[in-house]
Amino acid sequence: MIYDEIAQIGRYRGLYKGLDVLIDWLESNDYTALPVGITPILGDKVYANVQAPTTQPMSEKRFETHQRYMDVQVDVEGREAFCVGQGAYTVTQDYDAENDIDFGDAERYVQGDLDCGRFVVYLVGEPHMPNVEFPGDGPRELKKICFKVAIDEVMDEA
Repeated sequence: MIYDEIAQIGRYRGLYKGLDVLIDWLESNDYTALPVGITPILGDKVYANVQAPTTQPMSEKRFETHQRYMDVQVDVEGREAFCVGQGAYTVTQDYDAENDIDFGDAERYVQGDLDCGRFVVYLVGEPHMPNVEFPGDGPRELKKICFKVAIDEVMDEA
């Protein structure tokens, strides 16, 4: 996990090819103006998935992991809490290759807050639980972007 202010995302340049593509794009585009839905940045290798979910109690959420894409998530309107799994991860719903996702339970977790101006990167294979109710808020609507960034091996596929 990487967790920082969106204004500081440039300090992570050089970690992954796809992340560099996203950083370049963010420097010359207004991500807050994107409409709900998919916006390609570099075809299917790097793209924005703008969502309008409602936060839910942690008891109603599940951890998820991905194998081909890392998530770079940022809230545009509203705020949420998130969890990142630590220790053992037990898959409870098998990997769906078409949607690059599985679901499961994490042995332990840390929790953080995501609101406007911050971002979080969930690395491939890292259990995470987004869209959790911000403490004390109850369910709230969000406008958020989940930038999907292909890992280097996927970036290099023909």
